This record gives sequence, C-alpha cells and structure tokens, in this order.
Amino acid sequence: MPCVVAESVAVQNFLNGVIKMIGLNKGNSLWLARALGICTIFTLLAFAGGRAAADEPPPWVTPADAAKVKNPVPATPENLAAGEKTYRDNCMLCHGEKGMGDGPGAKVLKVKPANFTDAKMMSAETDGALFWKITTGRGPMVSWKEDLSEKERWQLVSYLRKLSKNAK
Repeated sequence: MPCVVAESVAVQNFLNGVIKMIGLNKGNSLWLARALGICTIFTLLAFAGGRAAADEPPPWVTPADAAKVKNPVPATPENLAAGEKTYRDNCMLCHGEKGMGDGPGAKVLKVKPANFTDAKMMSAETDGALFWKITTGRGPMVSWKEDLSEKERWQLVSYLRKLSKNAK
C-alpha cells in the first residue's frame, strides 16, 4: 500500500501544477485535484488487483511431440535407486520427501511444486511430458538439462512414477 500512497501523492502534486498552469480558482482546483486523485487511487488499486489474478501461472502444457516420447530407460531396481538418489539430491527440497510438493523450499515459492502423489495429475502426464518439464523448467522449477544427464532425467521420471504408485 505505501507504493500506491506515494504514487497518489506524486499524481496529486502533478495535477496541482497543471491546475496552477491552467489558472483555475482555488475552490475548483482543490475539488478537481481531489477527484482526480481518488480516481487515480482506484485505478491503481484495480490494476494491482488485476496483477494479483495475473500472477496465477498459466497451465504448463507440454509440446505434443515431447509428450509422445517414451521412456527408453527401463524401471529396473538399479535405475529406480539411481532416480531416488537424484530426487533426494535435487528435488526433495521443494517437492518433499514423499513427492507431495510440501518440502521446506515450497513454503517460500509463489507457485507450489507439483504433488507427484496426485493420481489425477500424474495420470494426465506422460513420461515424455515429465521428462520435458524436468529438462526445460519454468518459473521456480529450474531446468535440469545442463546438470543431469539424459539417463538421470529418465531415471528420475521412473522414480516419480514409483512415488505416484506408492501413494495409492
């Protein structure tokens, strides 16, 4: 709110200067300045409210060709263990120990991390879509393309599927 007040004072000072230049009398100018100041405040508040609604992120849609990609890494015990290690080292801080999106890092994020135990969400995501999102990142979710090998990202996808199944 201090920002809106500061902006309204600046606007009112500007309007007072314009009124002096035009030469309106003191009674009319004071009324006009107050009316314009109030309108400006309402406009700024409406804009701020619109921005709050715009802060909601749009759906994270995977390109169709990426969504069709199949996981080339089999979900063997070794690959699942490697995926779990990658998850614990890189994902658990935000997504939480069990993948519920409730890690300690999630508390400070505006956009909440995905809940991998949400059966509806996970059934809507293909392996290719999960891989693409891990690879590209968005907002607070960083891209892991440079930090994790392709195999590690696919192992992570398999582990995320395991988290989803374990939640049932």
